[in-house]
Amino acid sequence: MTFRIARHTTDLQAIEIFYTCIVGLQKLGGFQNHDGYDGIFLGHPHEDWHLEFTSSSDTPDSRFDDDDCLVFYVESKIELAEIKDNLVRHNMPTIEPKNPYWKENGLMVADPDGYKIVFALKELPLHSDDELTQLVKTKNISNWSELLDYVKGLPYGRNAKRDDFSLVLKEEQGTCSSKHAFLKKVAQLNHISNVKLIMGIYKMNHLNTPKIGNTMLENGLDYIPEAHCYLMINNRRYDLTSANSSIHHLIDDVLEETEIEPEQVNIFKVNYHKDFIKKWIAEGATDLSFERVWAIREACITKLGE
Repeated sequence: MTFRIARHTTDLQAIEIFYTCIVGLQKLGGFQNHDGYDGIFLGHPHEDWHLEFTSSSDTPDSRFDDDDCLVFYVESKIELAEIKDNLVRHNMPTIEPKNPYWKENGLMVADPDGYKIVFALKELPLHSDDELTQLVKTKNISNWSELLDYVKGLPYGRNAKRDDFSLVLKEEQGTCSSKHAFLKKVAQLNHISNVKLIMGIYKMNHLNTPKIGNTMLENGLDYIPEAHCYLMINNRRYDLTSANSSIHHLIDDVLEETEIEPEQVNIFKVNYHKDFIKKWIAEGATDLSFERVWAIREACITKLGE
């Protein structure tokens, strides 16, 4: 059975912006001039529910009170913190709920029509019997939210082997590749949906990656295309490479994104990255050879680990 909540509105565009940019839903489809109605469908692909909003020449006669609300549960404190930051970025104030329970356990805002929206935390237990999940539990981590916090707090550092995800915990460090591949693998093993492993190619420079210093400028380069992994959770990007990492520092410089599997952070990611740089050089971005550009890139990565 598929569950749909349908509602009439006077401003489909404002509703779409709110529920995609603030709530984090995706536009799944829509229609125009169907028996006098326009409409959009919002939700997450492959889920058995979605929201439908329609508009027509009729003015909505909506009636609701302070206890009528839609509740969206997120599975980690990191997601809830990102929603709070996102509200600040969009200058959207929170509302004090009438219900004491939501005052204690939720975050309330109003959509463009005045309907109340609540965001609340619902932690997901790690229940799989596999070796990787059992290794996680030896760190006194019992749920997905705790795991995200723990991995984000680990220092940046290359692991001895790219294809052994357990080394993130055993060596207590990791890179953007190993940390996010490890988390995606644990999510798969524990059937946690709406978690994607993303490889983005972005313009690495001294502004969005300050730790590299002036290495790039000293070699006559404004930037080098760098492959960076992060997670997409419920349609929002999260960079857990280090305690201070934020996807907002580099998202404007992303050239392309590709969804990959955890096993692809090894050979596939490296080859994809090298091919991208070779094409970039061939298109006239620099007169330096690929070997020289790659050496400069390696020097930058070394600085990140210092």
